[in-house]
Amino acid sequence: MEMKNIEDLKEMIIPVLVILLIWFIIRRVFQGISDKINNAEQHRDDLLNVLEEIRDELKDLNKKNLNN
Repeated sequence: MEMKNIEDLKEMIIPVLVILLIWFIIRRVFQGISDKINNAEQHRDDLLNVLEEIRDELKDLNKKNLNN
C-alpha cells in the first residue's frame, strides 16, 4: 500500500516540476531580452549625450571663429 502512495506522489510531483522548469526557462529568456533592450536604451541615451556635447562644442567654435 505504501508503494502505491509513493507512485501516486511521483505522478503528482513530476508534472509540477516540469511546469516549474519550463517557467524558469521562459523567465530567464524574457529577462535576457529585457536586459538587451535596457542596454540598447542606455547606449542610445549615452550616444545622444555625446552628440549633444559635440554639437555644443561646435557651436562655441563657430562663434569664436565668427568673432575673430
